[in-house]
Amino acid sequence: MTAPFHLLGQWISAAHAANTNRQYETAIGLCKQALKVAPNLPEAWFNLAIAQRGLGRRPEALESLKKAATLTRDSADAQNSVGLEFLELAAYPEAKRYFERAIALAPGYAFPHSNLGKLLERQKRYKEAEASFRTAIRLQPDLAPAYANLCGILNAQKQYAAAEMAGRKAIELAASAPLAWSNLSSSLIGRKRFAEAETACRKAIELERNTPEAWGNLGQALAELFRLGEAEAAYTTALALDPGMATLHSGLAKVFLEKGAVTQAAAELGEALAKDASDPDILSHQLFCQNYLPDSTPAEMTEIAGQYGAAVRANIMPFNAWQCSPEPGRKLRIGMVSGDLRRHPVGFLLRGPLREIDKAGFEIYAYSNFPLEDALSDELKQQCAGWLNVSEKSDAELARQIHDDRIDVLLDLSGHTDFSRLAVFARKPAPVQASWLGYFATTGVREIDWKIGDRWVAPEDEVDHFSEKLWRLPDSCFCYAPPEGAPTVAPPPSTQNGHVTYGCFNNLAKVNDAVIATWARILRADPTARLFLKAKQLGSDELRATLLARFAAQGIGPERLELEGAGAYADYLATYARIDIALDPFPFTGGATTSECLWMGVPVVTLKGDRFIAHQGESLMHAAGLGEMIAADKDAYVQLALDTAADRQALAAMRAGLRARVADSPLFDAPRHARSLESAWRGMWAQWCARQG
Repeated sequence: MTAPFHLLGQWISAAHAANTNRQYETAIGLCKQALKVAPNLPEAWFNLAIAQRGLGRRPEALESLKKAATLTRDSADAQNSVGLEFLELAAYPEAKRYFERAIALAPGYAFPHSNLGKLLERQKRYKEAEASFRTAIRLQPDLAPAYANLCGILNAQKQYAAAEMAGRKAIELAASAPLAWSNLSSSLIGRKRFAEAETACRKAIELERNTPEAWGNLGQALAELFRLGEAEAAYTTALALDPGMATLHSGLAKVFLEKGAVTQAAAELGEALAKDASDPDILSHQLFCQNYLPDSTPAEMTEIAGQYGAAVRANIMPFNAWQCSPEPGRKLRIGMVSGDLRRHPVGFLLRGPLREIDKAGFEIYAYSNFPLEDALSDELKQQCAGWLNVSEKSDAELARQIHDDRIDVLLDLSGHTDFSRLAVFARKPAPVQASWLGYFATTGVREIDWKIGDRWVAPEDEVDHFSEKLWRLPDSCFCYAPPEGAPTVAPPPSTQNGHVTYGCFNNLAKVNDAVIATWARILRADPTARLFLKAKQLGSDELRATLLARFAAQGIGPERLELEGAGAYADYLATYARIDIALDPFPFTGGATTSECLWMGVPVVTLKGDRFIAHQGESLMHAAGLGEMIAADKDAYVQLALDTAADRQALAAMRAGLRARVADSPLFDAPRHARSLESAWRGMWAQWCARQG
């Protein structure tokens, strides 16, 4: 029997090699050979557990690990290794027990502190995880994995600058560590340095091709660089490596949405939710996507919003006391939380009213959730008593900041769009909270008291669409400041080219199959007409070809279409001279784009809807005094477009007088809108004060 004992070391080495190469059945055979000879050999039990885990035999792996742990009770290194295997099996209580035992056996041993941090990170106990990583670094300052893990946990807390420093330190210590490069790429994405992020991702992949996180980060960076085909390929590779990672499906959904492939986006989000039905970010993304789907119903959206609200408030303890004296008539502190206080539709809709707010009665505090600022940010900043970039504050930190700033009325200006901070609102940092610009449906966050709308976007018979109470402004809930330096209104192009040109400059994701079918009916009824579409997606050869094919399926050839990508804003406004009539998409109608159309003298045909976003065109038309441009149904929409085009003389007259007409309307009356907002804020505040006793 001496020969088998002599071979034990070889069998265990071979089993370890087999596990490394994912040859798990081979590893199991070698371990069982060893255990026949030495039943209490911990290395055999440990490698057996790894192989069983690799084959998905979780219960057996757990039992093998427990046996290995019992046999190595006095070894800190062994207890740490066993803990890691329990961590891989998501057996968190057991993993924690072994990491803590390793620490107790060797208090100065850095690795179990770092591994305990990984466990806490998976449990989303980010501050505790960060503390564990920092302890590991204190004990062993050259421990590269701890720096890489610290980078990851700081990313999770949106502290991207600090995360980048930790990631670069990890790479300085171990340049061949793929995790360090992958986590660094996340930091760079968070800081909007997408080209650098792409480089870091590719380095991670070069070092370890089978890392789904690195491929997913590459997909995100490429999507932000608007290289959508490459982004889709990266996400597809990531999903082949880990089909169960919900965030990869969600990321791919964003690519599809950018491409205008809304149905595919919805399908990927369905896959994401099948993997993780309680992830607030995925639920939020699903809600946003639902607004583009013509077949989605308000009831479905309300249900999903409720699921989101429940998920986001899990394990949150909201504030229930504030340092805000309940005096109805005093000067109020109004907070605005948004990632769009810049050149963005929200920024453009804010600039006029914000200038006109009575600064003697209201102080505006802005919490900007976008890391970069521009000239419009600077303009908005001048109207604020306080401005703070919060893009690297955690939700808890931001909530505390707002609470300590003694904000009376807190406004959400992002909702379920990018750079949302709804989790902050779930913590109730201000006594009165309202959702206004930026999102066009219920948030589902019951801690938000009010949804600011108007009688058009939120009619009485649709109150059940909202978790919030409705506050209706007397005019539209939108007010658009005329774009500075806008060209003068040009005559309709049909006077020169002999045919009518319809147009739409909205995001291509809004152009669903029902919209294309309706527009095709217009073009078939008016065989000389053309359709001009302008969107950032149409700078892509692939997406232009896809769109042409969709119109071809409706009998509309490429000669009837003009497709153009985005350009400079000044050039963009001048482009309105190339269309006679704008066609509003549905159900996701235009907002700022519609306002620009009207200012440039282009009449807009819109469709009456069945929910907030689908009513947006109605609200704008009524505010502009153009209620006659609202069609009751698709048939009426087609006829209205054709009738508007048929009378060329009337069309020219409308175009010539449209800017002056809308300039005097509530849609462009910033002082009037400011008074309405002040009344709303004051009314909401008065109601809260009345409830205080």
